[in-house]
Amino acid sequence: MIRLFREWLETVVETFLPFSCHVCRNRTSFGEVVCNECRRLLRTGIWSPVKVEDVSCRCPVLAMGEYESPLSDAIKAVKYRPSTRLLDQLANDISRVAAAFPVAERPEILIPVPLHPEREARRGFNQARRFAEILGGAWNARISPAVVRIRNTKPQAECNEEQRATNPAGAFALAEYLIPEAFAGKRLAIVDDVATTGATLDACVAVVEHLRPASLQAIVWAHSYRRMG
Repeated sequence: MIRLFREWLETVVETFLPFSCHVCRNRTSFGEVVCNECRRLLRTGIWSPVKVEDVSCRCPVLAMGEYESPLSDAIKAVKYRPSTRLLDQLANDISRVAAAFPVAERPEILIPVPLHPEREARRGFNQARRFAEILGGAWNARISPAVVRIRNTKPQAECNEEQRATNPAGAFALAEYLIPEAFAGKRLAIVDDVATTGATLDACVAVVEHLRPASLQAIVWAHSYRRMG
């Protein structure tokens, strides 16, 4: 009886409050925010972190995918709609791929790129932190709000390439009550959702490197590779 009632309720909800894929907008089954086809494409478009070269950052930058559809569509849905449920449904795929990253190279502490408090209040969450939490679970790494944003910069997506290079400069600082000794000699990583020029990551690295880590790298969900020619 309970099963029949649940099936009836799901039918009613799907009829009057239909679910749709947050990536392609096609209709999906009850409770699903990503369709089977988009999930398949996303799985093939996410890989173990690899170093990218076409960025300007004082530390290595590693990406888990290319900022092209459908991955770019998924990231935009997470970031701008916003769709935390989409990221939650992709968490297992991200964790599975992250698990292939060599243990010796995994960071011990992950530091998400922070949003300005006003922007985070409007959005309701920081997508870089949510992404860091998924990686942290896969790597048994701690998440630290070691960096804060002290200047509400214009979104990088709204800047041209020249503006992107200077927009994040001076926008970050170490958190007020940070204990530097807790980071010294540790493998650290700055985490963000997308890297294009690397300017935002570099601005964070300029602050974090004062903590004297054993190693420092940046890890992003996707990188927007520059097209040559």
